[in-house]
This record gives sequence, C-alpha cells and structure tokens, in this order.
Amino acid sequence: MLPGAGQFPNPPATIDPFSGDRGTLLAYSETTGTALTFATKFRSAVYRNSTGHLDFYYQVERTGGGTASSNPIQSFTAANYGNFIVDAQRDGTDFDGAGGFLAANNPGTFTSTANRSFDGNVMGVNFGANNLVGTENSTTYIFRTNAFAFTSGTFGVIDGSALQGPTFAPTVPEPATWAMMIGGFALAGLATRRSRRPRRALA
Repeated sequence: MLPGAGQFPNPPATIDPFSGDRGTLLAYSETTGTALTFATKFRSAVYRNSTGHLDFYYQVERTGGGTASSNPIQSFTAANYGNFIVDAQRDGTDFDGAGGFLAANNPGTFTSTANRSFDGNVMGVNFGANNLVGTENSTTYIFRTNAFAFTSGTFGVIDGSALQGPTFAPTVPEPATWAMMIGGFALAGLATRRSRRPRRALA
C-alpha cells in the first residue's frame, strides 16, 4: 500500500500479485510512439471493482529500437494521483482474452518495485531485473485506489530517453456526481432492506 502525499515509501514498495475481483471495464486506451532509444506501446484501462472504487491498469510493450539507438526500457510513471491511496499489484496473465492486454513475456516480473513522488502525484514502477528488451511486454500493473471517478492523466516510459502520452488517473467527483452517487447508494440500501423483509404467504 502506497500512502498519499508527504509519505514517500523508502525503499520502494514490492508489488504483490493481483488479488480480488476484476470488476467492470470503464475505459481503455493505447498509445504508440518512438523515442531516441526505444519504441513502445503503452496500454491503460480503468476498472470499477465490487467496492465501487477504481483500479488503474498499465502495461508497457517494447516494439523495437529508437531513432538513435536501442536500449532496454527500465520504468514507467503515471501522474495525477494526488492524495489518493494506492495499492500496487501485478497480473501476468492474459486476463481480458481478446482485449488489449497481453500475458507477460519477460522474466523476473517479481523484481519490479513501485514508488511514489514526495507530493504523492506521480506513481512509478521500476522493472528491476526484468527490463524490457527486444519486443517484450511487461506484466500488467494495477493501481488499486480509493477513488470513485477518473480523468485524464499522463504517463512516461523511461530508459536513456523518455516517451510521454495521455492516460487515465483518479480524480474527485464533481458535486453533482457526488449527489448522484450518494443517492444511488441510498436507493441500493433501501432496496436491500426491502428485500430482507419477511414476506407473508397469501392463503
């Protein structure tokens, strides 16, 4: 579990295997690009789990060398996490089947570590002994949060050079959205209470 702003984990946190429910897919995106030392495809998605909170999924695929040279990809970052609590997990399976994410094909995924900037805004994953070479793709990294809403964020894929692009990040819902969510929770609770009332059989 990586805490919010001002609580920098040192040393970086280990990343445990994914546990819990997958939930419902809300959004998915892919960004491809070429930097000086690598070419890459960055996958991102947002899922709503059974608690109503959001999980952010990220995967890096190395698709070749860069415009100047060819180096292994060492890490990635994702920004706009603010003060949200984050639990970093990993899933090396092809969990979405025909979807965009792939099973990990690089060794040593258990050596990856997660870190967070001092202000809490930037999350990062260092691949450790499993830097991406050739056309390898990483495991899928899942940032389980206490957020209920998401917005646009940014990612960075890094080795001797860097590539940036758009992705998803948590946000605080607008007041109108909060009102709808609270109303929805209240209605769900009312429906649950009604369903638990004993029913009298009619003769």
